[in-house]
Amino acid sequence: NLSPAEKEKSKKLSARMAAMLSNADQVPLSNQQDYMEIELSIHARNLKKLDLMSNSDPFCVLYLSEPKKAAAPTSAPGGGPRLLNLGMIRSSERAVEIGRTEVVYDTQNPDFTATFKVHYHFEENQMLTVKIFDEDKKGSKNLNDHDYAGMITVSLGQLMGSNGNVVVKNVSGGTGQGVIAVRAEEVTACHDQVILQLAGQGLKNKDGWFGTSDPFVTISRMNEDGTWSLVWKSEVIMNNLSPKFKAAQIQVQKLCNGDYQRPLKLEFWDWDSDGGHDHMGYVETNLGAIIEGVGKPSGRMPVQYKGKTHGSLVTMKAEVFQVATLTEFLSGGMQMSLMVAVDFTGSNGSPMVPGTLHYLDPRGLPNQYQSAISCIGGILQEYDTDKKFPIWGFGARINGVVNHCFQIGDSEEVHGVGGLLDAYRGVFAKGITMSGPTLFSSILASATQHSIALAQSTPNQQAYSVLLILTDGIINDMRQTIDALVTASDAPLSVIIVGVGNADFSAMEALDGDGGILKDSKFKPAKRDIVQFVPFSKFAASPSRLAAETLAEVPTQVVQYMSSKKIRPMPPVPPPDFSQVTASDDTGETVQGSDQSTGPGAGASSVPQFFEVSIPPTATPGAEMVVKSPEGHDIKFIVPAGCPAGGVVRLQY
Repeated sequence: NLSPAEKEKSKKLSARMAAMLSNADQVPLSNQQDYMEIELSIHARNLKKLDLMSNSDPFCVLYLSEPKKAAAPTSAPGGGPRLLNLGMIRSSERAVEIGRTEVVYDTQNPDFTATFKVHYHFEENQMLTVKIFDEDKKGSKNLNDHDYAGMITVSLGQLMGSNGNVVVKNVSGGTGQGVIAVRAEEVTACHDQVILQLAGQGLKNKDGWFGTSDPFVTISRMNEDGTWSLVWKSEVIMNNLSPKFKAAQIQVQKLCNGDYQRPLKLEFWDWDSDGGHDHMGYVETNLGAIIEGVGKPSGRMPVQYKGKTHGSLVTMKAEVFQVATLTEFLSGGMQMSLMVAVDFTGSNGSPMVPGTLHYLDPRGLPNQYQSAISCIGGILQEYDTDKKFPIWGFGARINGVVNHCFQIGDSEEVHGVGGLLDAYRGVFAKGITMSGPTLFSSILASATQHSIALAQSTPNQQAYSVLLILTDGIINDMRQTIDALVTASDAPLSVIIVGVGNADFSAMEALDGDGGILKDSKFKPAKRDIVQFVPFSKFAASPSRLAAETLAEVPTQVVQYMSSKKIRPMPPVPPPDFSQVTASDDTGETVQGSDQSTGPGAGASSVPQFFEVSIPPTATPGAEMVVKSPEGHDIKFIVPAGCPAGGVVRLQY
């Protein structure tokens, strides 16, 4: 009794499972894409009113937990013993926040436009938790500042196996009132974006004889079960029955999942301050028809309200273009460079006293500053060919004068994560006087200049920089810092701020553009959001999650900047000719590659060799180690980010 849509979904899932099973013996396990990317959307109904004088202002926080998964066994070359492939180890069972919706004001029945992409693994018990809150302190990311209204928990397996991929559950905990619905849909790869500008003409007035409606427009896409999901909402235009809305850039994947013929419903609403917006009419169409109708009579569509026509919807602009991906920029040789700035203000405490933030443990255990440098630097250094990075300090007294941007180390740049950590440790060996206050503006100005100079020195400006600021306290030059960030938003730069220690970092959240676009002291808005703030304590138990959280927005920020400057990726860099590669063995002698055999056993060195190395408890991610191979050769490697002390690394040489 399945519907045609459900039969098609079942057929696709069966085909996908069959393909995975049939290829299981031919494709190395670590290379299989054993997941489906899905997009989640959230809706709630009949929530309890928590505000005394008005309706609630709900938002949701999503968490995903996965079971611990043992490393997947793979066969060693030549049929030897089975070795552990560390690439298959998953994170712990602890639930990890994957995102937050926007706040929908003055309603107990919110439809959130924010969507969340996750990897669905058929074979795993992945648990999704949705917690709902009523916003009390506007813009605060601290959940303790808001009223907890309850939660639901559902497995992704249950969600994907349900009719229409929708699960509706009663809210538990908190107020215990209302329901939350979660919808999932498989993501279709689509890099198209559309610049869409809509207008209304002669809309129905819902404010009676003595008022004029305040319209806004929403777009919903049809689901496989015939229901609708809200995907976009315009601004409100006050007192106007022929509104012209601002042009908006929207991802085609978000709008219609890449299907230009997918039904869309465009609805006009009369905004009311109490959240009870009045319906003004709708138009059903699709993106293909919207694009085709620009400048034509078909672009003026009648608005239907209770079976009658009340006004028109007009498409002023609908321009589709394809946005290059970060992968395309990297394939074309784009360089990503890291800059690090370290807080040496007095509030960190003396580095000689155990337990203080800069304390260098003689046992080799990293402090929070070292851990953050290792985790984030260990990822970014792989995208820079020369791996040379500047590292600065701020807030210390140098030659009797407080300096808010000074070089750390003997040279302007250091090599790799190891060089960053050596330069950091070297500061204390030379002696330093902690001081204050905590000022960011000088560091940001230097980083902005450095990022622009680096981009201008590369062909076609194929360079982008990331500034990592590590700090323990509240910013004392907030106004100047915001001014500097607005300026930096027009440069090839992203800024990651990691809060070290247990201070109150709530003021830092104002810098993260997730709460709204930053504006400088002259009310000039930032070109784009370039700041990500994360408190280290939130991820202290999982360094790899720290790196994932802080770097998650960087790919989008890179693409946004390049698009704004009309910079396209360079053609892919061709791979090296391995027959001509020269390398040095551990004796220092040069070995020339060749396609020709020169005797018995020739070419054996080209067969990959593997062995396992136990990481000492004192070694930190980013540290350089030298070990002996089974044949007695010296092998040099960097301890990877996220590798636990005492863990095992599988090396190939």
